[in-house]
Parts: sequence; structure tokens; C-alpha cells
Amino acid sequence: RVLFRSNYQNHVATYYPKETLSVLMIGIDGNSKQNFQRHMPKTRNFLLNDLNAIELHQYNKLGEKTYPNVVALLTGKSQTEMIRSNWTAAQTFDNVNDDFIWSDFRKAGYRTGTVFDQYHLTAFHYQKKGWDKAPVDFYRRAGLHYRNRDKLMRRHNKHCIGDIPEITLNHDFWIQMATTFNNSKTRPYFGFSFSVHLTHDSHNMASAGDHLYHRFLQELKDKNIINNTVFIFFSDHGQRFGKTREMYNGKIESSTPYMFLVFPPWFHRKYPQIIKVLKINQERLTTNRDIYETLRDLVNFQATTKLGDINKRGISLFQEIPRERMCEHAEIPVEYCVCNQLTNSNVSSSISLVLALTVQDKLRKIIYPVRLKCAQLTFRSLKKVMEVRSDRSNVNQTTTDSTLYMISIATTPGDAIYEATVKFFNSTKKAEVVSEIIRINMYRGQAECIPSPVLRPFCYCK
Repeated sequence: RVLFRSNYQNHVATYYPKETLSVLMIGIDGNSKQNFQRHMPKTRNFLLNDLNAIELHQYNKLGEKTYPNVVALLTGKSQTEMIRSNWTAAQTFDNVNDDFIWSDFRKAGYRTGTVFDQYHLTAFHYQKKGWDKAPVDFYRRAGLHYRNRDKLMRRHNKHCIGDIPEITLNHDFWIQMATTFNNSKTRPYFGFSFSVHLTHDSHNMASAGDHLYHRFLQELKDKNIINNTVFIFFSDHGQRFGKTREMYNGKIESSTPYMFLVFPPWFHRKYPQIIKVLKINQERLTTNRDIYETLRDLVNFQATTKLGDINKRGISLFQEIPRERMCEHAEIPVEYCVCNQLTNSNVSSSISLVLALTVQDKLRKIIYPVRLKCAQLTFRSLKKVMEVRSDRSNVNQTTTDSTLYMISIATTPGDAIYEATVKFFNSTKKAEVVSEIIRINMYRGQAECIPSPVLRPFCYCK
């Protein structure tokens, strides 16, 4: 608390929005909307019934891993756009820190904080450089990093620091920060927390955190923290590997994280038109970029609503998202778009072979730069072929010369399973891969000979 007060006294508040609301964002890695409902019912019920949360039912991920989804959430940008912003994986994020939404809040007079557990696995530190300088006012890296490396502290349970769950320690930090800076509207805060270790290796472990998150939410309510805070509870994606992921339902779950937004009770009464629009948007297609635009509106909240521009890939939730919005409008890649219909079609063996060999050729091109270290991958067996009927084609009802297929194949060596969207041209009988190729089973221990996180899923070390 002394640290908080000292930092507050040295912090110069330069700007205040019309309606000042603190913002607290709590995220969990690899926890789909469906898995959250199965394994964390107490937390979910408390959000909906006690905190009157708004759940986005058509929330769609933008990328395969944590990084592209969290970057879109915090900057509104894609991975490619981050590189164009004068950043590469060989650099720290210091020179692009102004692109992150917490910098906007800080410039507006907010005290800012972040918490990441297991820093070596986080989106900004796993095979990346993180930050040299603290990106926010309260950056909990040093203490957590030390405790994570302390074998004595971790000897009984990797999820605990001594006899205290690490999640609880992180929650206590936010309670302390919120009670310090949330006692008046002239001392707002912005907090961002993302937890990896509980669900990163097993989505079933989410159940172990249910009572801890439920207790945290109860404390937020009991201490009246929620009265001046917009609370955002979210995940980045669903399970990415394993037998479940190989099934149709697993593919859908992988692309459907959850997003809950909690506004203070007085906000519902004072701004019923905003709440009405938020409830409309519950049933509209949404992504992380929409949350980013909403956060930008919270920095300078004006309590205005209008119909959102369908041609913008990110639309604030305070604007009504058009009913006609499709994945192409939101720039959701075809391989993650849950609006698309996947149908089991009787694809001839000749077409299936063309699709499979097209993916094989693409895989070989990807791995070519490291061919001296990685074995050449060869198509072994066809796992699945499904026709993709996109949301756009359903609307236009146009006849084209091509057909989209979602295909998964097994390769050798390494028994890898890859999934891709392939366009087949009916007139020429040729095909091309039109999506990112995704590995949907684990590759731990197979690609240690190369450092590149981009190439590792495609490498089987010689």
C-alpha cells in the first residue's frame, strides 16, 4: 500500500473523461466459452446473476495462439501490423508501448497495472523480449519471476507459492490496487491480468480455479469495488491440441473464447440506452478488436450511441453492431470463422488426394529454410475433409468455379496432424491453401533443434 501511495503522489493526472470509470480486465488462457461453462459454473453464475454481466454470445477469436488475440485486444492491431509498427520478435516492446491501450489510460490520468503469471509462457515473453522498462505504473514481474524460479516455493504444487494459490496472490494484488485507487472518481485505475499456468496444459484444470475466481468476484462486490469499475472477464481461445481438438466440436470450441462485461449498477440506471445497445450486441458477431474500440471509448466516455460502420473491422460495443456483419467485415480468417458451415460431403478420392498433396507441398515450402535440421514431411493419411460454406456465399447465393474444404491430414515422421482450408478449382482440378496451416496435436520434444516459434509446429528434428 505504501508503494501504491508513493506512485500515486508522483503520478501526474493530465486528463479526465466525462464519466470516469476504472477498468479491470481478468483473462484466462486456453479456456473456451463451453469449457468455462462446464468447469467454472460458480464463477459464471455469479457473473450473470450477481453482477448482471453482459456475455457476448457470438465472440470469435482472431488468431490461433494467445499472442494475436491479446495483441488485437490491447492494440487493435494484427501481428503483421505490429511488425509494420517498427517491432520485431528480436526487440522489446518498449518502442511500441504507446500502441497499447494502457498507455491511453495512463495519459488520461489512470494508474495502470499488469499481472502475468509464468512470464516465460506469456504472449509477450514466450520467445519474445517483453519490456526492458515497466510498461505500466505497477508491473509485477520481478517478484513473480523470482517466485516461479524458486524450487522450494514450488516443491509441493506448481500452482501455489508456498501454501497459497498463485491465483489468490494475484487477486489480492488487484483488490489492494482497487481499494487504493478506486475510492473516488478522481483516482481511477486500469488493470490487465492474464493467467496461463492453470489451463495452459489441461483445460480440465479450470475446475480447480472455479472457487478461487468466484471468491475474488464476491470480494469485488462486497468491497464495493465494482461500483466504479468496468470489469471485463475473458479468455483468448479454446483448447488448441489433443483428441478433443481433432473433433468438430473441438474445432468450434477452439475458436470461441468467452467475454463478459460488468458495469456498475448505477451505470445501468443512468445510461439505459447504452445498456440496450450492449444487449443487442450480445447476439452480434464480435472480436477482440471491438473490445479494444470499447476501451478507447471508455478513456473518453461520452455516453453516445449510433449504428456502427460495418466496413470497420473494430466497432465499439457502445455502437450497435450491424446485424449483417460477417467474418470478412471483422477480418476473421476463414479457418476461425464459426459463422461458416462445415458439412460432411462425399468428396471423391481423387479430389481428396489433390487437397492432401496441396497441403503437403505447402508444408514443405514452409519448412524449406530449415531443411538441414528438419525432416521433410510426407502425407500419411487423410483424417477429415469437410466442405466450407462461408457466411458470405450463403448470402450471395452465387455459383463459383471453386469449392472450399477444411481438411486435416497426418504426416510422417512425427505423426503430426495438420488442419487447413483449401480452395479447389473445379475447372482445372487444382487447389491452393487459403488459410494458415494449424497443427492440432502436441509437438513438444520434436522441434527443439530450431528456435523459431513460427516454424516449430512444422519441424521434426533429424
